[in-house]
Amino acid sequence: MKHISNLEQSGKITKAFPWLSPFCLVIIFFATLITEWTGYQPPALLAVFMLTLFMCLEWKQLDLSTKLIAWVAIGLTLLLLSFSQISFHQLGTLTSSVVFFAFFLIALGLLKEAALTSNSVNLTGVVLLQQHPVRRYALLTFASHILGILMSVGAINLLATMIQRSLHHNKGTVDARINSVRQRRMMLAVMRGFCSIPLWAPTSITITLLVTTIPGLQWIDIIPYGLYLTLTLLLFGIWLDHVQAPKNLSHLVPTISNDLSALKVSYPTIVVVITLAIISALLIFTSPLRPIAAVLVSAPIVSIAWIFSQYHRTNNKLNAMRLTVKRFSSDIFFRLTLQRSEIVFFSGSVLIGRLLLTVLDLDWFAQQLAHLNLSAALILIASSWLIFIAALLFISPMISVTLMAGALAQLPGVDHMPVTIALVMMVTWAVVAGSSPSTTSVRISAKITGISPFQMGVKWNGLYSILVLLALDFFLLVLV
Repeated sequence: MKHISNLEQSGKITKAFPWLSPFCLVIIFFATLITEWTGYQPPALLAVFMLTLFMCLEWKQLDLSTKLIAWVAIGLTLLLLSFSQISFHQLGTLTSSVVFFAFFLIALGLLKEAALTSNSVNLTGVVLLQQHPVRRYALLTFASHILGILMSVGAINLLATMIQRSLHHNKGTVDARINSVRQRRMMLAVMRGFCSIPLWAPTSITITLLVTTIPGLQWIDIIPYGLYLTLTLLLFGIWLDHVQAPKNLSHLVPTISNDLSALKVSYPTIVVVITLAIISALLIFTSPLRPIAAVLVSAPIVSIAWIFSQYHRTNNKLNAMRLTVKRFSSDIFFRLTLQRSEIVFFSGSVLIGRLLLTVLDLDWFAQQLAHLNLSAALILIASSWLIFIAALLFISPMISVTLMAGALAQLPGVDHMPVTIALVMMVTWAVVAGSSPSTTSVRISAKITGISPFQMGVKWNGLYSILVLLALDFFLLVLV
C-alpha cells in the first residue's frame, strides 16, 4: 500500500511539474555522453539515478508489459543482492552500461521528431504507392529500411498509414481482392525492410546491445558482413514476393502511372542519411567516442540542422533559428517522455539479461555441451532457434539475445568468433522482429492493418522467417 501511495504521489508530482520527466531524460543524455567521451564513471551513476526517478514519475503511464519487465528487473536485483550473488559494485557497473540504452532511444527520438515533419518523407511515401507491384514492393522495402534508420518504428507508422489511406481511397474503383493482395504485399514490404535494420545499422538497438555485450566486438567489425546480409535478405524478400504474387488476379489490376521520376522528392531524405554518415565518421576519427556512440551523438546534431532547414524554406535565418529553438524548448522537450515505455522496457530487459549472465554457471553449461559433443555450428544453430522459439512464447529478444550472446562469447569452442556470434544474433533478431506477435513492429503493423499480430507475424510472414533461419543454419553448417 505504501508503494502504491508513493506511485500516486509521483503522478501528482508529474502533473505539477510537467518539465521534470523530460528534464531527467536530458540529464541522462548528457551524463551518458560525458561518460562515453571521457570514461569518467560518476556521471553514468547520475544517469542511473535519473533513469530510476524517470521510471517512478512515469509509472502510471507505462504499459502493462513494461511494468512487468520493470518488476522482474527490480525483483531479480533484490533477490541476487539478498543472496550475495552480486555485489553493489557489480550492480553499479551493470546499471551504468544499461543506461546507455536510454541514451540510445533519446538520441533517435530527436531524429524521429525531425523526420515526422519532413515534407520529403511524407511525399516519398505517397509516390511509392503509385508504382508497379514488384517495383512497389522493392521501393517500399528500401524506403522502410532507410526511414527506419531515421525514425525507428515511426517509419512503420508513416508508411503503413499511407498504405491504408491509399487502399481506402481506391476502395470504390479497385476490386476488393486486388486491394487485399496489395495490403498484404505492401505491409510485408514495409515490415521486412524495417526488420532488416538490425543487420547493420548502428542506430538499431540490436547493434548497441551486441557491442556492449560481446567483449572486443566493434560495429566496424560487423558492418561489411551486415551490409551483405541486409542486401541478401531484402532481395530474397523481393523474390519471394514475386513468386507468391497471385497471377490469376493480374487481369484485375488497374493501370498505374509507374513514374520513377516522381521519386526525386526523396532526395532531401537521402541527403539527411548521407549527412548523418559523414558526421558520424568525423566523430569516430576525431573523438574518443566508440563508433556506436558517435552515431548517437550525430543524431541530435542532424536533427537540429534538419528542423532548421525545414523552417528556413519559408523564413530567414534568424526566424528559422528562433522557431527551431522554440520547437525544441516547447514541443520536442516535452515529447521526449512519449518513449517512456520503450526506455523502461529496453533498460529493464537488458538489466535482466545482464544479471542472469552474471550468475550463470558457464563452466557447468560448457560441461553439458562437452558431453553432447556439439560442434560450434550446432551450438550457434541451437542458440538461434531458442531465441526464435522464446520470442513466440513472448520472451523479449532483449532478454534472450543479451543472455545468449553474453554466454556464447564466454563459452569454449565459440568464444573465439565474436563476429560470427554477432551475425547469428543479428539475423535471428531480424527474423524475430518480423514474426513474433509480441514485437513492436508486428503489433504496430497489425494494428494499423486491422488484423491480429498472430496473422501478421506468423501467417503472413511465417514462411519468410522460417526460410531465412533455415538458410542461416545451412551456411553455419557449411562455413563454421
